[in-house]
Amino acid sequence: MRPRRWPPLWLRIPAGTRDVLPEEAEVLRRLEHRLLGLFARWGYREVRTPVLEFLSTVERGVGVEGPNALFVLVDRTGELLALRPEMTVPIARLVATHGKGRARLAYVAEVFRVRDVSRGEEREFVQAGVERIGDRGPDADAEVVALAVWALREVGVEGFRIGLGHAGFLRGLLEAAGLDPEDQHAAQLLLYRRDFVSLQGLLEGAPPAIREAVLHLPSWRGPDALERAARLGVAAEALEEVERLLEALRPYGVVGEVEVDLGLIRDFEYYTGIVFEGYAQGLGRPVLGGGRYDGLLARFGADRPAVGFALHLDRLLPALPPSAPSAVLSIVYVPRFRDLAVRLALALRREGIPALTDPWPPPEVRVPCIMLEDEQARVCSREGRERVVFPELGLLVQEAIEAWKS
Repeated sequence: MRPRRWPPLWLRIPAGTRDVLPEEAEVLRRLEHRLLGLFARWGYREVRTPVLEFLSTVERGVGVEGPNALFVLVDRTGELLALRPEMTVPIARLVATHGKGRARLAYVAEVFRVRDVSRGEEREFVQAGVERIGDRGPDADAEVVALAVWALREVGVEGFRIGLGHAGFLRGLLEAAGLDPEDQHAAQLLLYRRDFVSLQGLLEGAPPAIREAVLHLPSWRGPDALERAARLGVAAEALEEVERLLEALRPYGVVGEVEVDLGLIRDFEYYTGIVFEGYAQGLGRPVLGGGRYDGLLARFGADRPAVGFALHLDRLLPALPPSAPSAVLSIVYVPRFRDLAVRLALALRREGIPALTDPWPPPEVRVPCIMLEDEQARVCSREGRERVVFPELGLLVQEAIEAWKS
């Protein structure tokens, strides 16, 4: 067998990253516009933050995998920087430095994490999300969970569900297991990695019922999950919060898409209350995740409750129905009509119609189009109908608009 020949490094891109070609870029831009429009209609205003943050900023909210999940850089002054691994911490920093009181904020942004690329995990991906700052209680939680459902509806994901849990349930289990804070963190990491063999050793001294509950955490979901959890006698306050949230969700008309899932393990340790994830049919990883993080802003000197979520736009793409590429009106010309073709394209763009020009012979012609040939112009509608008209600018603009709308 011949050894596989790789292209030179300068023709490759780093593992876990990818080029986005026109068809996908169009879909992603459409998703961004639709989601930002939806967020705006719910009163959430867009913000942007730098791709780079100081490492000390990001470390205030790193996930269960710790600094190993960060891309760290050193600038020319020796300052340690990190590519943002998510958007909640940068927004917490933004609110602490610019914000006052309550706020509803939205964003679309690229984020970066060190991941196991051998398992096909991305290192760079696009997230769109919201953060509601300064409010606590089931009303605020319900609004954000409901908005997550409406966001998945807005972009056309079919057959999805939202798993709803509470960070306090796992915390209560691990405390009841008799683990110290360091072992609780280790157990959370093992659960996140689904390493139940190592976890079993960590839980050797735990009461049998608690040990079984932790080892079978993924099974704590469905209509009877809250009732079963209540019988354990741990995390009663967390379970009551989930019940109140389910009640608060009823007016939003989203209860059918929400399911109790007390086995949720989010990858960031700053979550303090309800947590949730969204799943789409045929996709093995969540397309959406969020929750309440009441202690995070205090780490930046702005002690306020907060709740939010983020959608992984790249992961959503396979779950969406196929869409046709954006149409462009094509204007093809022989040399003597070049100036007319350029002025026609400019006039159509002013009317909001995308138009391109190509000299004859064109590389590719699709309808609708205008062919500026010797002494005449042929106008082809979207439906393939053809009209021959005099090549005069005003007349061509009218004919092109009709062809575009047909």
